Amino acid sequence: MPDSNFYDMTDGIFAKLAGIWTQRGYTRYRVSRFEEYDLYAKNRSFITGSAILTFTDTDGRLMALKPDVTLSVIRNTVPSPALRKLYYCESVYRAADPSSGFSEIRQAGLECIGPVGLFDVCEVITLAARSLAALSDRYILDLSHLGLLGGFMEDAGIDQSLRPELLRLAGEKNSHEARALLARNGVSPQIAGLFDTMIHLRAPLEEAVAKLSALPLGEHAAAALSELARVARALRGTPNLYLELSLRSDERYYQGVVMRGYIPGVPSPVLSGGRYDGLMRRLHRDAGAMGFAVYLNLLERVLPEPEALDADVLILHDGSDPEGLMRRIAALEAQGSRVRADRAVPEGFRCGKVLRYDGGEVHE
Repeated sequence: MPDSNFYDMTDGIFAKLAGIWTQRGYTRYRVSRFEEYDLYAKNRSFITGSAILTFTDTDGRLMALKPDVTLSVIRNTVPSPALRKLYYCESVYRAADPSSGFSEIRQAGLECIGPVGLFDVCEVITLAARSLAALSDRYILDLSHLGLLGGFMEDAGIDQSLRPELLRLAGEKNSHEARALLARNGVSPQIAGLFDTMIHLRAPLEEAVAKLSALPLGEHAAAALSELARVARALRGTPNLYLELSLRSDERYYQGVVMRGYIPGVPSPVLSGGRYDGLMRRLHRDAGAMGFAVYLNLLERVLPEPEALDADVLILHDGSDPEGLMRRIAALEAQGSRVRADRAVPEGFRCGKVLRYDGGEVHE
């Protein structure tokens, strides 16, 4: 369980992020800590980690401590002709597997739900980049478009049954096994070579789009590239954007642009998101959606220790004059000071000044 200092640190980061998001008209959304288990059971593969903490409510319903925010937001948001632009800061509870202990994971993020168009995709990416910049000016935001590799395999006539394994190998950049799998299934060396080129392509966004444009792509991959090229033009001038086609996301939930964000000192992504129209359909919502989450619990090792004091004044006393001590404390509080009275200095206590109360007088 995170300690109070961690909450102090992440509250400050969330305040920065909220300031960025409200500039674009996003509004705060709060979800219940509990949700019916059925919501997560039907979409378990969407949730990072497989174990869910459950309990039986007083009315007999099986409930879960929320392991995911996006599912709750979608379930409790009614689509409208206008976009719902929402942001949140919530704790989720989950375990990586049934044998490990449950953890409280604090995350902040935003969701854009409704008739999502190309502008909205670009705006969410921009807000993701600005969010990372609030954490470090040395951030990296990797982007991909699921239609590129998926469309390439469709255009090349690669059997549907092979695609999940090929995408897994792409995520690992495992050229050797990918080429061997394609060869065993009669795919030409030329197609295998193009696939290998694509999964190893990582470059600044506009540069990468130009390199992909020079490849002999088929109709479906070219359509995805055209969309990505428009995104690159709209985001021109946004620093630290890279194309990384090996990014993986479950195509049952995600389509189009997906992203992962990194900052120095943290080995795993601190930001993750993308366009999840497929999840909307699975929850019977006739709308598009795009969003991202910032995993605040990953920032503990890189955030500076908060400098806030526990109190402005610590008064040490022997307990012999409670009436006089109360008057002295009231006078200090009237001046705006936060005061603690104690018989000794508490371990680890931080204050601006230590005073002693003795014989009705206060001494430094």
